[in-house]
Amino acid sequence: MKISSILAYSSMALMGADAWSFTVWTEDNQKGKHMHFKSMYADNNCYNIPEDITKERIGSFTWCSAAWTRCSITMHSKPACNGKNLGSATAGSPKEWYKKSTSKEGSYMKSFRIQGCKKIPIIDTDVDVTKCLDDPN
Repeated sequence: MKISSILAYSSMALMGADAWSFTVWTEDNQKGKHMHFKSMYADNNCYNIPEDITKERIGSFTWCSAAWTRCSITMHSKPACNGKNLGSATAGSPKEWYKKSTSKEGSYMKSFRIQGCKKIPIIDTDVDVTKCLDDPN
């Protein structure tokens, strides 16, 4: 790899590029209380959605996976990624998913799993060169 490429990728890491990003809201159309999850390092893991969000309902969500990491997501009806699989997006398709209103069943989402992320090793660091833009802040 050329030194110029290494410097370019390293610069993106410093800017805070996200490998994936997932935000849930308690109301339709990305309104109400929300919780934003993200990872710069393409973490593959199960994440519980806090009870102060799930006790109301999940009304809408956004998902973004950087093209370079191609992360997949599955959404589950119970904590610890147990229960029914309520929906999924695989390997960067769609790269961005804006769900303005969840189904009745989807509104009971309690956790989600990120899997299949490809890590980009650059000088002992995992970075991505794109930015997920669904952060509500």
